[in-house]
Amino acid sequence: MSAVPFDTYLAASTFFTPVPGPDRKRTIRPYLFRVTYCNSDPLEVGCAMTWEVMGGRLSYQIALEREQDGDLRWHCTCADAIFRAENEGRHCKHIKALLSLGRPRPANTENVTAKAG
Repeated sequence: MSAVPFDTYLAASTFFTPVPGPDRKRTIRPYLFRVTYCNSDPLEVGCAMTWEVMGGRLSYQIALEREQDGDLRWHCTCADAIFRAENEGRHCKHIKALLSLGRPRPANTENVTAKAG
């Protein structure tokens, strides 16, 4: 298993990303993610990183934990994560937004055809 280096976009001190807002229409709004802790050893068991998330009705905290077996586990203090997402094995919108940052979109393979020579 390879570890994500902590000198990536996730370790930037602050950044904004679009997230569906708290209103009934779930209007996309910019949410601020601010790194509040970054472990100097990314492979150490325990808390790897934490972020404060602002932009909705309340501010929340996200934590990335490295387990003994090396797996990573995400935690968020929002109600969706506490009462639904973690119990169902899924992520809340705050964690999904953080995970989506910087990920390249898959190449469009529909227009690419392999030609036999």
